[in-house]
Amino acid sequence: MALSSVVVAACAVAVTVKVLSTDIASARPLRLLDQEALERQVLDEAGNLRSDRPGRVACPTSVVVEVGKKFDCRVLGGTNPKTVFVKIIDDQGDLSLSQSPQ
Repeated sequence: MALSSVVVAACAVAVTVKVLSTDIASARPLRLLDQEALERQVLDEAGNLRSDRPGRVACPTSVVVEVGKKFDCRVLGGTNPKTVFVKIIDDQGDLSLSQSPQ
């Protein structure tokens, strides 16, 4: 019984030290791509911007801005759905878009 009390106390001290030594100010909030801007850029790349009937875009949601991250979006509408390949090229969320894999 005494040994388990010592173990619990040691764990409590270890957790307290870890929490107090964590620099909360250095924790950065995740930056996400703007979904509407992403979809507009994908439509531009796919060449489907038509005022009468724009295509529908299916991209992943809540994409975290990480340099080098790759994903693809589908542009639906018309007779030939298209895939647009996207790569995040910098920490500001600038994108490289292509209709062939990068």
